[in-house]
This record gives sequence, C-alpha cells and structure tokens, in this order.
Amino acid sequence: MHSKWQIWDFFSSFQKDYLKSFRGVLAINCFDPICLKMMKDYLFFSSPEINILHKQASEISVAWIEEEFQTLSLFGGGDSFVIHQAQDMKSDVFEAIQSLELSDRFIVLAFETENQTWKKLIKENRIPTLVIEAPRFWEINKLLDFVASYLRLPLSFESKNWILDSIENDLSSFYNTCTVLKLNYPESREVKIDEVKSLFTLDRLDQFSMASSFARKKFDVFFDRLTQLEGDFEKMRQFFNFMQSHLIKMADTSYLGKKPRLTQYDKDLQGTAKLWSTDELNREIRRFSSWEILSKKKDHSLWHELKKSYLASLHKSFP
Repeated sequence: MHSKWQIWDFFSSFQKDYLKSFRGVLAINCFDPICLKMMKDYLFFSSPEINILHKQASEISVAWIEEEFQTLSLFGGGDSFVIHQAQDMKSDVFEAIQSLELSDRFIVLAFETENQTWKKLIKENRIPTLVIEAPRFWEINKLLDFVASYLRLPLSFESKNWILDSIENDLSSFYNTCTVLKLNYPESREVKIDEVKSLFTLDRLDQFSMASSFARKKFDVFFDRLTQLEGDFEKMRQFFNFMQSHLIKMADTSYLGKKPRLTQYDKDLQGTAKLWSTDELNREIRRFSSWEILSKKKDHSLWHELKKSYLASLHKSFP
C-alpha cells in the first residue's frame, strides 16, 4: 500500500489510532522536518499504551535485528520501534528489515529524503508507505491556514496576507512564525497585523516580483521593499546576481523567439524590455554588480546606497 496525502487532508482524515492495529513494517516520508515531527506526534501519541522505542539508523545492524526480532527473548521482546534517518540505513539492514514478519508489533521507518533507498522501497512495494507531499505553489495560502488552525491561532485577514508577503513561504517558517505568535497572544480572539509586525520583520524576497517592479520602473516600490531587508548580506548578494541576469535578458530578448512556448516570466521580459534603452540597462547592470560586490564584502555602506536610491525614487529623480 502506497498512500499519499496533502498535509491538511492527513490531519483531518487519517485514522489517528492507526498504529493500534498495525503490525509489520511501515515507512513514512514527509516534505519537511516539521511535517515529519507533526506526523510522528499524531501517530504515536494517540497510542500511549504501546511501548515505542526510538533508534537512529546508524544504531541498527543485521545482528541487532536478529537478536531483537528473530531470537526468543527471556523478557518477551514486545517493544515496537521507530527508526529515524531511515534513508541512511545500509543495504543489508534495509533488506533484513523488509524481510521481517511481525505479528505482534511494528517498526516505523522514518525517512527524511527521497534518496535511492526510498526509491527502491517504492519500486519493490514490499511494505506499506505513508507519504505527505509538499503543497503545490498555488496552495501556499491553504498551507498557512492549516498551520494557523493546527496551532489554534486566529489570524486576521491582513495578518495572513502580511505573513504570506513577508515570511518565507514554507511549512517550517509558517510553523515557527505562528508558534511565536501563539506564545505571545495565547488568549487572542484575532491576532491583528500590528501585533504581527511588532514581533517580525520582512525576511522574504520574491525576486521575480521584485524584478518585475524594477523592470516597470516602479522604483519606489522596489527600493522600499529592498531596504527592509537590512542586514541580510547573503540574500542581497543572491538577489543582485539574479537582477543582473534579468537585465541582461531584457537587453536582448531575441532568444525568446526560438522557444516553442513562452512562460509568464518570458512574456514579462518581452513586455518590459521595450521600456528601456540599451544604455539604461547597461548602467543598471553595473549598479547591481557594484552592490553585489558590497554584499560579498559585507560592507555596511550598501544599506546607505540603497536608502539613497529609495529617496531618489520618491523624488522621481532615479535612476
């Protein structure tokens, strides 16, 4: 049995006491470490009467398997096991575990990646698997709603939008953000945007959206958002490198004519390229290159340069 779930469906519909009646070997895999923790809590804590012991894959050997599961024990040997980092198991150990016939207990193999061991497990289909898949990019709103509901955190509509715009759009970031908010506002009936902003600052940079704003010469919007990331040199370095690549593509969009199908990004490049002269693009490429160098050096004058550009954009004297 190979069972795939979206995270919100798993926690609303999957049988919570599944392990009470399960016997044998089960493999689980999740798209995020936080998701794996939540999944294990959901499965294990609902069956407190089952004695579950935890092992790392590095602790498991064929000899241990034989002693624990294939030799009569004076003490009964009724414990069930969770083996963490299962993707690191040696091939002989992996084979020995899959060959076990367990009638009175279980082993859960907790995988954290889809490496060759996992792919082999899926292909051979000898033991049941339980997978929580990563949300699609258009389901990010739903992921935040799920996390807020899971933690019983009532977010206002404005707070949700700010988190989506300002925090990295992944489960770990959403979970950590909502956990902090829950700790600070445990009795709130609705966590408002000013309460969120009092605890968090902008740390997400949507480079495609930012590039589109710059290409449309919306410099005030571009630099307002950029200056909010003060202190994160590495994120800036990566972004300035991306911007140079983006502007170089704008300087010569002829390569797009050879593509059988244009993406939305390609279409945006074609449309905005008409707004710029070659001299303007070359000047901005040099500017972003100099800012990338400052980022590499962790030179704090970078923030002064960006703030100067922001002020210039407000006075419509940029570039």
